[in-house]
Amino acid sequence: MSYVALYRAWRPQRFSDVVGQEHVVTTLIHALEMNRLAHAYLFAGPRGTGKTSLAKILAKAVNCEQPEGIEPCNVCPACTGINAGAVMDVVEMDAASNRGIDEIRGLLEQVRYVPTEVKKKVYIIDEVHMLTPEAFNALLKTLEEPPNYCLFVLATTELHKVPATIASRCQRFSFGRVKVERVVQRLQEVAATLSVAVEESALWLIARLTEGGLRDALSLLDQVVAFSSDHIGVEQVAEVTGGVSSEKIGELCSLVFAHDHGGLLSLLSAFWERGVDPSQLIVETLSYLRDAIVQKCGGVEIDKSDRVQYDPTFAVVISHVQPSILLQIAERMGHLQAEMRFQSQARLYIEVSLLALIDQMDPVVDQKPVLEPSKQGVPSEDLLIMRQELQQLVQRIELLERKQWVENRQIAEQRTQEATEEAPERQIRNPVQETPLVRQSTSVSPMQSKGRHAWQGKQMNAQDQELLTTLEQRWVPLLEEMKRTSIQTRAWLYAGRPVGVFGHHLVIAFKSSLHAETVIKSPHRELIEEVLQQRLQRPVVIATILEEEWERVKNHMINGDSDQNVGKVSEPWVGKVIELLGEDRVRVIDE
Repeated sequence: MSYVALYRAWRPQRFSDVVGQEHVVTTLIHALEMNRLAHAYLFAGPRGTGKTSLAKILAKAVNCEQPEGIEPCNVCPACTGINAGAVMDVVEMDAASNRGIDEIRGLLEQVRYVPTEVKKKVYIIDEVHMLTPEAFNALLKTLEEPPNYCLFVLATTELHKVPATIASRCQRFSFGRVKVERVVQRLQEVAATLSVAVEESALWLIARLTEGGLRDALSLLDQVVAFSSDHIGVEQVAEVTGGVSSEKIGELCSLVFAHDHGGLLSLLSAFWERGVDPSQLIVETLSYLRDAIVQKCGGVEIDKSDRVQYDPTFAVVISHVQPSILLQIAERMGHLQAEMRFQSQARLYIEVSLLALIDQMDPVVDQKPVLEPSKQGVPSEDLLIMRQELQQLVQRIELLERKQWVENRQIAEQRTQEATEEAPERQIRNPVQETPLVRQSTSVSPMQSKGRHAWQGKQMNAQDQELLTTLEQRWVPLLEEMKRTSIQTRAWLYAGRPVGVFGHHLVIAFKSSLHAETVIKSPHRELIEEVLQQRLQRPVVIATILEEEWERVKNHMINGDSDQNVGKVSEPWVGKVIELLGEDRVRVIDE
């Protein structure tokens, strides 16, 4: 006796055997019970979801000689003949290979004759969207008003290619992909009859790879059984499909998270030696990242990931990773997938791209290059509570600082107004609009505002001079790094150059006052300081200055000359104003 493939041996024979299409089965059963069966049906859905199988069950149900309620008995001559394809009145035609008008005309010639073997003629046309326009036109009239002894069942995987004139003459049913859990249940039933030990994790992986196609799942299980006749696990499934196991993809991601260049290259080299296709590696990595993003963003309830069923390391790998990092990697992998067709050396391109990605992204805290599930775990509840309390404390401190700064500013403005009223013979003419020595934002905190004046009057020591030289040499790479953070900020900063370092203070000189004033404003100032702090590993406060003003300040530092305007000030109230507002923002004019 010849071997029968699993998907054929386990093909549904009754309505109760159909998996995952309850809405279609229920409607057809009720139609049969109430004798309200339509003359034409259109089954549309992905491959392997039961369209043709349900059409044959319906053909048996309307012709069964000894039905068990609504279910066909599968033992009478009509049922056995339909199962064997030996009944001439039940015609199953593949429109992909019989798509012309001549084939349809031959079919319509048979419609005129009454059935001879069974009660009702049934015509099942699979992949009906492949018919030519002429064939569709020939089918129209008969499909609209067929003889009462005829039933048409059309099946298609591409509903949008079926003309509206055909679809409107049929009752349409949409077949959905079978849920992974249902596919696994069916595979477990099949595996129980086999003489091979099959791990449940392997069944979950098969169901995941076939994307809700039960026929494809049974075919893949059949193939894996032929490959490994004694034991089937996740490794055997991955080897048969030519892909990479989920645990290996997790190891790849953990190496990227940990910035482990050497480990990443070694793992990729192992993939290439095994013959892993680069395009398939990108697809599986994207699938892994997609599941991770769903988990991290709280989509577990609406999209329950089944990866944990066959990959115990999945939850451990993503436990310390922020969604922003996952999105960054997924976006880059998506670009890689689109660019692969233009690359002649795909393996080298993937290696270089992943290494470049590592250098661009922030390292993941507490992430080890190679994860061991037995030693790693998710953060404890106490640690999470401590993190939340620390974040709340930081927010309260920032709020108090902003409040104190507003109060100090109001006091300074009030004192300035009182001082001006007491000395009417001298005027301070809009000091903010005068050309200042240092351009700075008026929306900074008290600590920042104080820090931006602190560098004036100081001399650069040897350490400051060394850091300035380093910044001058690395200014172009810093601009490129800023470009990845904010293109607009980098455009404004491009016109400047570092001219002075005074402790934590960096002075940047510009030729244009517009550039100097814009760079020091929010959010450009914060972005620049953040990038500099990450690169230099030290606090940085920036200040901007015009080139011509910097030359004057530099000469002042060298010669020790005092500022002419400030040197003339002898009145106490003027000194008080300068102390409150800063000497770089005040110009005294004698009249």
